[in-house]
Amino acid sequence: MRHVRLGDSYLVRLDTDEEVVGAITRFAAEEKIDAGSLTGIGAVRDIVLGYFDRSAREYLRQTLTGEWEILSLSGNLALKDGRPFAHLHVTLGGREFQTLGGHLFEARVGATVELVVRPLPGYQLRTLDDATGLYLLDL
Repeated sequence: MRHVRLGDSYLVRLDTDEEVVGAITRFAAEEKIDAGSLTGIGAVRDIVLGYFDRSAREYLRQTLTGEWEILSLSGNLALKDGRPFAHLHVTLGGREFQTLGGHLFEARVGATVELVVRPLPGYQLRTLDDATGLYLLDL
């Protein structure tokens, strides 16, 4: 991973084979980012997407093979259990020009992943919401 700070944001480039969610989380910890937003593009493989089934109160997961283009990656950073947590959603484009998307649980960088990370002042916590069973922003 490489990064540079430009003004109030970072440009981040993940390297081939890095695990995306883990790399973003490590970056946030190293830079002491307790709240923020991010966007990105790139290419990934070995992807696990999720869709939250509210009635079952659990994520349905789907694994994708092959390399996919990240058409849009967006998310936020907050603290969960005292550590940085990246909540990410992604829209992917495949070789046959189909699209899929959902909550990003994991993915390996293909050629590259390029991100813009914008820290927000202060900190933000995620706490368990009994009504949904999810860790939501504690606003």
